Amino acid sequence: MIAKQKIDDSKVIGLKNTSRSFLKQLEGILFYSSASYLALLVLNVLLSSFFGFSLLANYISDLGSTSVIPFPYIHDLICVFGGLISLPVNFFVRKKLRIVYKSSKHSVLFVELGVALGIIGNVGYMFLGVFSLDRAGPGDMYHGIIAFISFGGYIVSIFFFSLNIILSHKCKLRRLGLFGLIAPVTLLLAYCAFSVPIFEWLLLSTILLFLFLLDYYVFKL
Repeated sequence: MIAKQKIDDSKVIGLKNTSRSFLKQLEGILFYSSASYLALLVLNVLLSSFFGFSLLANYISDLGSTSVIPFPYIHDLICVFGGLISLPVNFFVRKKLRIVYKSSKHSVLFVELGVALGIIGNVGYMFLGVFSLDRAGPGDMYHGIIAFISFGGYIVSIFFFSLNIILSHKCKLRRLGLFGLIAPVTLLLAYCAFSVPIFEWLLLSTILLFLFLLDYYVFKL
C-alpha cells in the first residue's frame, strides 16, 4: 500500500509539473505573440508611409481602406490577429491581479470588470478587421459601432485594471496604475475635442503600451 501510494503521488507530481510546464510555454507564446503584433503594426505603418500614409493626416482606420493604401488586407489581418491572441491573456491577467487584495473589498470586482470589458475590446478589435473602411456598411455605420465597442472596451478595462493596481498591489506597479487611470481618458477627451488623427494614434499607443507592460508583469518573462 505504501509503495502504491508513493507511485500515485509521483504521478500527481508529474502531472502538476507537466501542467506548469505547459502553462509556462503558453505564457511565452502569448507574450511573444503580443510583441509580434506590435511589430507588425509598426511595420505596416512604416510600409504605408511609402504610399503617402501619415500619422498626422490619416486616421488608424485609413490603413484598412483601398482609397488610401493598396494593401488594406494587411491591417485587417493584423486587427484579427491582435484581438485573437489577446483573448486568452485576459484570464492570465485575472489570475495574477487577484493574488493581492490588501484592504480593498472592491478589488475583486475591478478585476472581473476589467477582464469582461477587455474581452469585449478584443472581440471588437477582431471585428474591426472584418468591418474595415472597405466594408464599413451604410454611412460607415458598422465600422463606427465596432470601433466604439473596441476602443471603449479597452479604455474602461484599463481603467478598472488600474484601480485594482492602485488599491491592491505593490508600489512598483503604482506608476502603471496611475498611467492607466489618467493617460487613456485624457487622450480620449483630447481626441473628442479636436478630432485630429494624431490624438487617435496617441490613444492607441497608450492602450497598447499599458497592455504590453501589464502582460510583461503578468508573464514575467
